[in-house]
Amino acid sequence: MGKAELLAAQATLVVTAIDHKTREVTLKNEEGEEKTFVIGKEARNLDQVNVGDVVSIKMADVVAVRLYPVKTVAKSRVEKVGIARSDLGQKPHVSISRHLELTGRIAELDKEKRIVTLEGKDGSITTKVADDVDLSEVKKGDMVRIDLLEMLSITVNAPGK
Repeated sequence: MGKAELLAAQATLVVTAIDHKTREVTLKNEEGEEKTFVIGKEARNLDQVNVGDVVSIKMADVVAVRLYPVKTVAKSRVEKVGIARSDLGQKPHVSISRHLELTGRIAELDKEKRIVTLEGKDGSITTKVADDVDLSEVKKGDMVRIDLLEMLSITVNAPGK
């Protein structure tokens, strides 16, 4: 599906306060800044979170992991979303992935910077293209299919784990 080096951002936060009844959690970042959040009921296992727990967040930007010419004039969009979360009674964890398959016309293409703008069924999208995607076979105005991937992972662990 393309390179695995899609990681665009990551953060490690520490729980400094938690009110399980109101579902308010205060997190401190590596710079010492704190922010309080109200966690929705759809996030399960909040009762397993304690002061001092470490919250790890990893995100990947939308990155084109495949791009190739197609012999069609029809623009299309197919979206697949996957969600995995921890079992009841465990520390909270969620992984969300979104895979988009878009067919459209290349409106702009910067092969040197590896950036493409695709005019698709629902408007246009501009994205970076992974280093291992061959751009030699495409040019501005071509109809192409492009596969995009987004990922988010949030994990809570006890300190030192």
